[in-house]
Amino acid sequence: MRYNYAKYCLTERLTEFKYRGSYEQIGKTIHKYSSNSGLDLINFFEQVLFSFLMGNADMHLKNFSLINHPVLGYVLTPAYDMLSTALVMNDDKEDLALTLNAKKTKIKRKDFISAFDLFEMLEKSQNNIFAKFEKTMPSWLEMIDVSFLPSEMKEAYIALIRDRANRLSKNIN
Repeated sequence: MRYNYAKYCLTERLTEFKYRGSYEQIGKTIHKYSSNSGLDLINFFEQVLFSFLMGNADMHLKNFSLINHPVLGYVLTPAYDMLSTALVMNDDKEDLALTLNAKKTKIKRKDFISAFDLFEMLEKSQNNIFAKFEKTMPSWLEMIDVSFLPSEMKEAYIALIRDRANRLSKNIN
């Protein structure tokens, strides 16, 4: 079955400007067009948080889409193009491809909370998002450890994830 979907040129950006924008702009578009904007905003920010933790600085405007589901209406598509650019592009010092709370580097928990608050996300929902990732973190590290990555890349990846998880800790912000 084919579905109609809309890539985030809904933000009215040309392809060559896919890195010029913010996650808040995408969130506003989701809020405006999604049939279930509350759930889709949670799913969207989970994708952004996952990208941050995994070192994916390539989640640009065109990597988020809405799909016109025949029953549900317009909903956020599942995540795609997820990879750790930080592992293979050592010269890229950005944490994210787009701005979050007006910045791309030195991202912390408070930057996500600022974005959550912009969309009036309940504090319980915010805490659940962070808790979900904290709970699954040991499994991620185990999967990396048993992966086919070279040892030095495994160590770098685990260090990257731990550093970013620490930046999301309540105790740091």
